[in-house]
Amino acid sequence: MAKMIIGQAICQLAITFCLHFGGQTLLGYGTSPHEQERLKTLVFNTFVWLQIFNEVNNRRLDNKINIFEGITRNWFFLGINLIMIGGQVLIIFVGGEAFEVTPLDGKEWGLSIGLGAISLPWGVLIRKCPDEWVAACLPWFIRKRWAPESITPSKLEAHRRNTVEMEEGIRPPLRTLSTLRGDRARQNIRGGSGLRAYMHEQKVKAKQVMKKTAGSGTATPVKTVESASEQGKN
Repeated sequence: MAKMIIGQAICQLAITFCLHFGGQTLLGYGTSPHEQERLKTLVFNTFVWLQIFNEVNNRRLDNKINIFEGITRNWFFLGINLIMIGGQVLIIFVGGEAFEVTPLDGKEWGLSIGLGAISLPWGVLIRKCPDEWVAACLPWFIRKRWAPESITPSKLEAHRRNTVEMEEGIRPPLRTLSTLRGDRARQNIRGGSGLRAYMHEQKVKAKQVMKKTAGSGTATPVKTVESASEQGKN
């Protein structure tokens, strides 16, 4: 299932981008607004037909080639596809301004249906590609979610062992983490007492300096408002 989703997405994106970016050169469309609108309608119509044929292609999820097996017994599937085809035809011919499309001629309809039908042989090539090859190319988180059947117990155990070894190899020792400190942290840390003891020590030193200054009597006089006014009068 995973390889079919990825493979069909690549096919649809390639066809859509080729028409959108190179359709003017490859198909000879002009630069007038009407011609550009026809090209955009062709891209839209081709994309829808890619989805319609992809529905037929994904009727079965295994690697068997016969995708039409039992299709005549599935009336629900046939009814849905007929409704989609009829709705698409109505959108192209009478959609007009509502869908910003313009009617296409027979050549453009044939091109749209033919490009959409490419998903059928492309699906055969995807089914012929071994599942192990595709699973080996997927990242582990996608493989675990979309293709868990390709993960054997031995591969799962090997992945876990490699993950543990990688984490142990990347994780630094505690001694290395303890040495990764800035200059400010190293200056503020004093022995085993920490920053609180260092701040208490600085407060004690400041009080001792204030006591020495008060005992010597050399404290600077405080200038009051009255003294300042008297100095202004003189």
